[in-house]
Amino acid sequence: MFLKVSETLYPGSRTARRPEGVITVSSPPATRQRRRRSQPSQASPADQTQTWARREDIRLTTGTGTFVGDVDLDGQLWARVVRSAVAHGVLVDIDVTSAAEMPGVVRVLTAKDLADVPQIPLRILSRPELNEFLQPVLASERVRYVGEPVAIVVAESARAAEDAAERVVVQVDELVPAMAVDEDHVDAVWPDATRDAMCVFTGRDGEPDAVFESADVVVAASFTTGRDTGLPLETRGLVAQWLGDELHLWGPTKFICFTRATVARWFDLPEDQVICHHVDVGGMFGSRGEVYPEDYLVPWASAVTGRPVKWIEDRNEHLVSINHSRGQTHRISIAARADGTLLGLRDEALVDMGAYARPIGGRVAELTVESLPGPYRWPALDVICTAVATNRTPVGTMRGPATFDTTFARERLLDILADELEMDPVELRRRNLIGADEIPYVQDFGAGTHPSVYDSGDYHLVLDRFLADLDYEALLEEVGQRRAEGESVGVGFAFFLDHSGLGREETVQLRLTADGRFVFYTTSSEIGQGLASMIITVAAEALGVSPDLIDVVANQSGEFDGGNGSFSSRGTIFVGSATQDAAFQLRSMLAKEGPQANPADADAWRALGPRTVIGRHTNDGPTYGFGAAAAVVSVEPETLDIVVERLGVAYDCGRVIDRPSAMGQLVGAAVQGLGGTLLQELTFDPDGQPQSTTFMDFQPPTVTEVPRVEATLLELGGTTSNPLGVKGIGEAGIMGVGGSISNALSAALSTTRAITRLPIRPDDVVPFAPPLPAAGNQLRSSFERRRPSEPASRDVTGAPGPSSRSWLVILAAGALGVALAARALRRKLAAKGHHG
Repeated sequence: MFLKVSETLYPGSRTARRPEGVITVSSPPATRQRRRRSQPSQASPADQTQTWARREDIRLTTGTGTFVGDVDLDGQLWARVVRSAVAHGVLVDIDVTSAAEMPGVVRVLTAKDLADVPQIPLRILSRPELNEFLQPVLASERVRYVGEPVAIVVAESARAAEDAAERVVVQVDELVPAMAVDEDHVDAVWPDATRDAMCVFTGRDGEPDAVFESADVVVAASFTTGRDTGLPLETRGLVAQWLGDELHLWGPTKFICFTRATVARWFDLPEDQVICHHVDVGGMFGSRGEVYPEDYLVPWASAVTGRPVKWIEDRNEHLVSINHSRGQTHRISIAARADGTLLGLRDEALVDMGAYARPIGGRVAELTVESLPGPYRWPALDVICTAVATNRTPVGTMRGPATFDTTFARERLLDILADELEMDPVELRRRNLIGADEIPYVQDFGAGTHPSVYDSGDYHLVLDRFLADLDYEALLEEVGQRRAEGESVGVGFAFFLDHSGLGREETVQLRLTADGRFVFYTTSSEIGQGLASMIITVAAEALGVSPDLIDVVANQSGEFDGGNGSFSSRGTIFVGSATQDAAFQLRSMLAKEGPQANPADADAWRALGPRTVIGRHTNDGPTYGFGAAAAVVSVEPETLDIVVERLGVAYDCGRVIDRPSAMGQLVGAAVQGLGGTLLQELTFDPDGQPQSTTFMDFQPPTVTEVPRVEATLLELGGTTSNPLGVKGIGEAGIMGVGGSISNALSAALSTTRAITRLPIRPDDVVPFAPPLPAAGNQLRSSFERRRPSEPASRDVTGAPGPSSRSWLVILAAGALGVALAARALRRKLAAKGHHG
């Protein structure tokens, strides 16, 4: 899964202003030869060192980072959240007597200990009706999903808190869980809401009725995406300490300013008395960093006990309580002419919002409407998206929110249309791409949703470069030959638009110290995307100084509390632009000192300091980048093993500031998308019980499933939303992966309508299973197809080990046994009243 990056691809300054036009960068020739299946698939050590040469990587990969789990304060207590084991019901009683008597327990708190139970507010207010569906920080009358907090235990140790939490007895009169989004609910999640509909977004343009009536061909299908989550490496955690009237927090990330403001309102404090301290963050991916119940419960516990309180969730808690995402159903249809010209797009989409409206509000449903058209011309559009409440964990954003789902549905149906018209799927798409001469292009949605303005790009140019890098004609010839020899193999594509850079404004503070160092302060978070390295790179160029003189303090509010946060792939767009503005201000001050003030002269800066400036960037709308994903997928007839042999992503990212980080973001997102396409799903049984609460059930991809990702980065001019000319890249790699792999698998199965849901399960393939090979004509194994140049599997002694297929059988059998035993134990404990 390695990606080679060669310094010869980008000589000179990585941040030099690019000329207008096109500059393309992809994997170097040695890497692109991966498509010849005899080439090795690993980068050399030198390549890997060069890929991860960011300043922050050294500290984080050598164990010297400071995460919230590393924060320990004098006199600290530990918290454990007691969560509902019932998906839906009336809360009758919570008996904490036994738990409170456990050794080491300091307090057990429930909603009865609060005069008023606070609610988690909305951050995005596009649908104010969602205020009727806010989540209380502790359930007091009704529980609506398994994992909802009902009490909090505070003890001298983590072990004591966890043991006591199991003694809390929660009595619930159960109601029928509402699990379907497309059926009436016997017991409504919210009785006052019609069919549990939380909110609705619509998009209408042109004359869809007339277009569908007169079209030469209309194709329709239904598609579904299962629930997923961002799964950061580090689970959530929080440490709270009251010092006089000040509340000190370690752990907030993503939206530090909103979290701080929310906590301040909860505790009736001025915002400047809530101080968020810096900690390192082990990943976010959209789900971590929103405001959750624990953001109230832990400071409350600290206030009640008068001591610092620490809470770190385990992975089981994480999988049932952190924001879920995806979970969409689309009934979609396309109208077209016989020559392949697209005429109209219709969709009735349903989004499973879970039990409550989280701070993101209706943004996922809104994005569903906004992202559905993609990079194509649609003379007519008719889309409605309904957000429905269910008795599942609430939904928020995850990398590529909604766009991953809509791209899958739209691109699957385009392949079905191409088959109907007997056209090459790529050619069908090419004919309908928005042209460079039509940019900026306005996609109108009528009164129901604000219009989207595709601000820059040349979609045909990106496609042409991608096809050249893939050697598309040779690829089709190779795949055709393999199919003629009896292999079940196919090629699939998916095109997408990535919108990035929301939030309207960002500020950073730059301090020039008396000794001539430059320190940038931001509330944005370093979450693995290379924020600090980006700031240093932009600042060094703008100031004309060595990067060694620049420091960055991120993810805090103690030194500087301006800014907006880390989301929507906005870091370089907003924080980078604000950094440049601050640097230019300081550079201008130096210039006023006279012509003798040389930026390269450290004494000149020391004479100017100390100084403090605030850099700012504002922008009203996002920027859009066009991208494409391609996959080669084969199916092993004996086992129906789905093998992703090749996976490629192309993207126009505007200007690249830090190429290794950009490549890492693109490749990492593609791998995450593969997980959501083939493996990862948060499932529930009919009673609303989560079935994916460990890594035996929720399975991220490993090197066994992932091929080396072939990435093509293009730097096209024309981005005017920010002075750096950049576009967001953190989410682009994931968006087309589900569509491209499912299209390739459908082609491999010789049935364009084969795949209608993600993730793809073995049951989905069985009806279209390819014939077994004739005796004496064995096809290559999946391992041989994916890693043809690597040695056979070997154990640590060097002797031949089990094949990948054998390992899967062994692991599956073991996992099944453990899962059945764990499920039996849970039921036994529940029967005895241990609902904690």
